[in-house]
Amino acid sequence: MSKIYLLDTNIYSEIARPQPNPSVREKLIQNQKLSAISVVSWSESLYGVKRLPEGAKKERLEDFLLNTIQSYFEILPFDQNCAWIYTDLKVRLEKRGHPMPDADLRIAATAISNGMILVTRNTKDFDALKECSTLSLLNWFA
Repeated sequence: MSKIYLLDTNIYSEIARPQPNPSVREKLIQNQKLSAISVVSWSESLYGVKRLPEGAKKERLEDFLLNTIQSYFEILPFDQNCAWIYTDLKVRLEKRGHPMPDADLRIAATAISNGMILVTRNTKDFDALKECSTLSLLNWFA
């Protein structure tokens, strides 16, 4: 079964919250087999947890990443095709005067490269890309 949704960090991290958004939680459960995450999002998550001071919260989040997220979602690489798309989009956005953070642009390039819909809470962060690419967005919080 091919993947349809590329989950941004703010989507899959929602289920680690003490009171996750019920709609997002349900959509994650329903679409788990149709969803993947980018290695860029994965590295953002690992970095965020590694920066935490030692303690129960850090242990809980490490366990969540390794035993829930890594177990349930395929982690897609940032490959050669992603790099071509990323570079093209970066130049287009710079020419339009709308530079974007590299991590977001790499995540978007991964979604485009794999023909996937990017699921994010921060759709406005990707508005400039929608004007000059084939990026499709969904907000499971809406």
